[in-house]
Amino acid sequence: MKKNRKKIITWVLLSVLVILATGGVVGYKMYTKPHRSVAKAKTIQISATDLVLAYENNEAGANSLYLDKVLEVRGEVNEVSKNQKGETVITLKGSDMSGLICTLEGTAATEVKPNSSVVIKGICTGFLTDVVLVRCVL
Repeated sequence: MKKNRKKIITWVLLSVLVILATGGVVGYKMYTKPHRSVAKAKTIQISATDLVLAYENNEAGANSLYLDKVLEVRGEVNEVSKNQKGETVITLKGSDMSGLICTLEGTAATEVKPNSSVVIKGICTGFLTDVVLVRCVL
């Protein structure tokens, strides 16, 4: 009886060890997985005003088309600022109620001025009171 009990305990401990090791490897691989390249990704082209209006008119429908996709947005700059991390944030003109907030990747300074026309690539993360793009490049 004692031999049988020792075998069961050994197999249970060995199984737990294998499960923990597998979980650790999978977790490490997911944590160190590289981000997709916004600059090289296939994009959906749209103007800033059309994107904002799509979200204002039908948020669920716009999410199905644009959420978590790389967009290439054309628009007019409303404001250029910095966030807490020192990243450049460009706000594009949209509608009377909402705009498009684009957070540029990295902390490099840009020469973008208000009222100029730009083309920005970024990943759409949805609609709060403005449409938000992250990891953007000019």
